[in-house]
Amino acid sequence: MADAQELLPLVRKKVGDFLYPYGSFPDEAFEQREGFETEYQSDSGEADGPRYRIEILVSAEKLVPLFLDLCRLLPPHVFVSMERASADMYSRWDEYLSEQVPSAEFVEMFRAYQTAFAEDGNLAIGAFAHDPPIEIFLGSHKEIVAFVADRKPALEILKRHGVEPRELDPYYRYDHQHVALVGYRGMRGPHFDYLHVADVVRHALAMELQEDDDNVDDEGRPLGLVAWHAVVLIVPARRARAARRRVRTFVQEFGLTAAGRREARELLERRLADDGYALHGVEEMFRVDTSALPAHVRPEQRALERAGIWWVGEKTDADAHPEH
Repeated sequence: MADAQELLPLVRKKVGDFLYPYGSFPDEAFEQREGFETEYQSDSGEADGPRYRIEILVSAEKLVPLFLDLCRLLPPHVFVSMERASADMYSRWDEYLSEQVPSAEFVEMFRAYQTAFAEDGNLAIGAFAHDPPIEIFLGSHKEIVAFVADRKPALEILKRHGVEPRELDPYYRYDHQHVALVGYRGMRGPHFDYLHVADVVRHALAMELQEDDDNVDDEGRPLGLVAWHAVVLIVPARRARAARRRVRTFVQEFGLTAAGRREARELLERRLADDGYALHGVEEMFRVDTSALPAHVRPEQRALERAGIWWVGEKTDADAHPEH
């Protein structure tokens, strides 16, 4: 009963006519106005060339139908991008990216977990393509952002949904909250858990963690050597290339010191090769506060002063984990 009393009541924040998502809302009684604004990006810096950026804000009950309608503009095959709240000390988000998948598969996956994606402030998802150049993205504040070369089809959809152009003043420019759905009473199932949902989706769509090597703090200052926690998938080296056989895969955790993700990955690959294994994939890699680690894992100070691995977890059969 004590745990239940700590949960939030299952009540949305509503100010005026605007219903906020359960997982993202302003601290104050800020009345968000619905609408969209368009920006023409004559030189977006992307290979796709000039395009329009359309940012859209609607009340929570209108969000999913509008997003799904905009997804009808996607071509038959797309790349899927997903953001999930990170455990990293200095980064707010982990980013995952798929290879090309059928857009119908992306939409089906979104529908299966639409409550989590449309409500949880720790998840964001979208899809994009290069030919034609387009992106439809549902952010963590539950704003929809569309990048399109031709804005007319998107504007027609917005008109059908009664969304009008205006200069937006988004609530997330002010103090606001990001809340997990499982923090509410009545939302305790795995399909509400953003960590579970992100794991299922990234494995189902074969999404890879994007390993940006910029090792800086939240103000952009270089960090140098830092402690990392890595969770990786590994296979026996002698069977890593055995395409006709079912390769037994393991999950293993590491604690290490490195100046960036690239160096951390190289350290892992060398250690695994010495142990007779090969790196199959990186599940998690994030910077940690070693003072918060359990005593049996916490490294000595000298281990943090040079690059290297200072803790190795046990191997676990990946068959006990979601399909990869």
